[in-house]
Amino acid sequence: MKKYKQTFIPSVSTGIIKNSIAAAKEYYAKNLQGKSVVNKHLGIRIRFTGVGRDKVTFGGAIHKKKVAVLQCLLELLEVAELNNFGRRKEKDKQNVLGYLNFKAKVKIDGVLEHIRIAVILKSDGKVYYNHEINIKK
Repeated sequence: MKKYKQTFIPSVSTGIIKNSIAAAKEYYAKNLQGKSVVNKHLGIRIRFTGVGRDKVTFGGAIHKKKVAVLQCLLELLEVAELNNFGRRKEKDKQNVLGYLNFKAKVKIDGVLEHIRIAVILKSDGKVYYNHEINIKK
């Protein structure tokens, strides 16, 4: 299989979306919810639903870099490279097969960050964004 390289590295700012739970959820609802994107590397369609919006601030916490990534999430998932497959968790519903973990690069406030974005693979073959963004330290 041909190695896929991320040629487009978006640049975002932590100051665009207010650092609050309500602002992050509102941004997601207006700009992502109901949309989908096809990953160029795998050719799979990734859907954005209300579940992803509700998990934007999982546990009531807000992380300004993770929220900033929402600004370019469609573009990132389009060019992100598959890193690995994660097995379903015991607490997951039976229709969850596991997680596709993508890696990508983004400039946040001018600093290049390496991130991991997890999406859910379901038994019907559909893939859903689940707001799992980890930024490499």
